[in-house]
Amino acid sequence: MLTIGIDPSLTATGLVAWHDGKVIIAKTCKNRPNLDTIPRVLEIVKELCLDIGNICDDSGWYLPPDVVVIEGFSYGSRGRGLFETAYLGYRIREELESNSFVKGQTYIEPSPNELKKFVTGKGNSPKDVMMQQVLKKWGYEAKDNNISDAFALAMMGVDYLCKS
Repeated sequence: MLTIGIDPSLTATGLVAWHDGKVIIAKTCKNRPNLDTIPRVLEIVKELCLDIGNICDDSGWYLPPDVVVIEGFSYGSRGRGLFETAYLGYRIREELESNSFVKGQTYIEPSPNELKKFVTGKGNSPKDVMMQQVLKKWGYEAKDNNISDAFALAMMGVDYLCKS
């Protein structure tokens, strides 16, 4: 079973790939804030797709994900960043769907509140509590809150697949 968790962000997108009980990718896609929005978004999307497209099994064959869980949009957000973040979110979804390596896969898009509730039992938990609960619940110590959220999203995918 391969689940992918993606926590989209213009400053640091978290990516976790969980395969058969272990993390095989855990990274934060950093970007260059000196770039305009479109080049920044395209760099993030390219990096994500390269990483996901290079996941292979032990024999070197491409391993398609069983489910991709990408954090949904925060509808309570305000300001200019709202549009840029929405653009990033849609470009990630569009690029993943257009690439043959994940085309037609199952997608889950929990809201930020649903993710927090899944991890902590409350829909309004701060980032540090999320990291603490990811460590407590699954024993996974993430190096930053973006990876922690992406890990929790991957675990939502595991939960979904186990219930299916």
